[in-house]
Amino acid sequence: MTWKISFKRFPLLFLVLMNVSILSLTTCSNTEGQHDGNSEMPHDTLAVNYYLLQSKGRYADYIHAMKSCDGTTPAYQEGIKKMLKHHQATMVKEKGGVAHVEVVRTELSADKCWAQVYLKVTYSDSTHEEVLFPLLKDNDKWRIP
Repeated sequence: MTWKISFKRFPLLFLVLMNVSILSLTTCSNTEGQHDGNSEMPHDTLAVNYYLLQSKGRYADYIHAMKSCDGTTPAYQEGIKKMLKHHQATMVKEKGGVAHVEVVRTELSADKCWAQVYLKVTYSDSTHEEVLFPLLKDNDKWRIP
């Protein structure tokens, strides 16, 4: 089976890849984080929880978890919210929405500031795909880049 990814169909994927590219120039941040995430929770569990925020329509919480949205304007955040909603609506229309998410594997950077969490997302129509979900350590908390 071959996967053909279109950024027009999956704007969230484009957004995540763009954020990873921008933030890959930084290392662990010691700045004041705005996120209330649990630093005790394993990064792979957080990746699943963060992924599920979008599928459950908790867009404000998802945006709050995004490091790249810190200090941005409400208008910018509203644009991100619209993209997240569009992506979710597309997944519901095409596949019936997310039924289950599980961790396949995790790759942690040598400095333990980045985690690449591979998730198996199963949809209501029984199809599934593997999704790369990056996380960035920010002030001892794992966040979405």
